[in-house]
Amino acid sequence: MSIKKHSLLMIGDSLVEWGDWEGLLPGYDIVNRGRAGETVEEMAGRIFAEIDSQKDCGYVLIMSGTNNILMGDTLFPMIFSTMLPRLQMLVPDTTIILNSLFPMPAAPCRDIMQVNEELAMICKQAHCIFMDAGPEFTALCRPITHPCFHPDGVHLTGHGYRTWARVIRQHLPGPSSSDEG
Repeated sequence: MSIKKHSLLMIGDSLVEWGDWEGLLPGYDIVNRGRAGETVEEMAGRIFAEIDSQKDCGYVLIMSGTNNILMGDTLFPMIFSTMLPRLQMLVPDTTIILNSLFPMPAAPCRDIMQVNEELAMICKQAHCIFMDAGPEFTALCRPITHPCFHPDGVHLTGHGYRTWARVIRQHLPGPSSSDEG
């Protein structure tokens, strides 16, 4: 099977589901498998089937944990500690990227920072990429002039999605006319 270098399987919650990824990441073949309201536990129950059905994707981006943190759950990184090594075995030629939680106003900053530190350590141990979007969001988001979050403090505005897409592009090869492995 040939891996498509410019194909990206995105798995996660509403932040993934509601993104206009074709518009945000032109030139990439995007498979959007976001589900609004989903927790890490729920995503873990379907991720292997999702990846198995898209084994030719060059990249898998996982963005999950937002709903957990909003419910006060900071223990969910342990699920990733067992899931990520198994994913690496399932698709060894695919790059697995775990997205950090965003510095969203609706959740305590210290909880987000703690969880992101744990996720970064888990990714290092699992030999996957931890994509820390926090610095870009901190640098480019301004609550009044350039808000990245809707008033709910969770969901992204257009500027928030453009900021996220900018971070994603930093971790993917540039699209080209050829998509051969």
